Amino acid sequence: MPGYVAHLDADCFYVSAERVRHPDLVGKPVGVLGNNGACVIAKSYEMKAQGVKTGAPIWDAKVLCPQGVYVKRDFYWYEVLSRKMLDAVGTFSPRVEYYSIDEFFFEAIPVDYKSTLQATATAIRDHIRDHANLPTTIGIARTRTLAKLFSDTAKPFGAVAVLDRDHERALLAEMPVTEISGIVGRRAARLAPYGIRTCLDLANADGRLVKQLLTKTGHEIWQELNGTRVNRSARNDRRTRLSHAAVR
Repeated sequence: MPGYVAHLDADCFYVSAERVRHPDLVGKPVGVLGNNGACVIAKSYEMKAQGVKTGAPIWDAKVLCPQGVYVKRDFYWYEVLSRKMLDAVGTFSPRVEYYSIDEFFFEAIPVDYKSTLQATATAIRDHIRDHANLPTTIGIARTRTLAKLFSDTAKPFGAVAVLDRDHERALLAEMPVTEISGIVGRRAARLAPYGIRTCLDLANADGRLVKQLLTKTGHEIWQELNGTRVNRSARNDRRTRLSHAAVR
């Protein structure tokens, strides 16, 4: 079996972390506020459904969601739970990259010789829920970029392994190119005149054109969309030091 990369992303991490120590918040619209309490830096799905956006001033949020519960952030507590997730993932994979406080990449290895990678994704997701009481979503694919894109499609509390090339292309065809981190605003505007509007359009584009329009970083994204892993270890040395080892 060729090597695959998994991406784990905690669902509404700050809110989920608050619900770990305050179970009475489960099911309620919850907003996490910055230190000065002036704006919402994270919100639950229930609060999002009321129209509250990340960055909304607290007074606007309370108009949209007067029944919401608003709590101040606690980064120390979030870091404790982040490390707990990292330790849990490390029991399933020898190579884990701490990408951010609520996101990890890791080498996808079947949990046993009988298990598929789809079953493995589900097993890891469920283990973290049992171990840390946190909902997460896991995507497995050929590269980091693909794994992250596909895990986003499975939220919340999802698990998906996209191993078939046709399945991969079908999903990319449905995703706007702006779903890729870093391709928004001016970058997306540069692509539009060339008919590049979906992730599949970008994957199918000429690599030389992509490099011309989006420079080296964009070309690396193009490579990963087409299944070629880009070695980012030098760029992510700080993150790698925080982890067991970098996914390569």
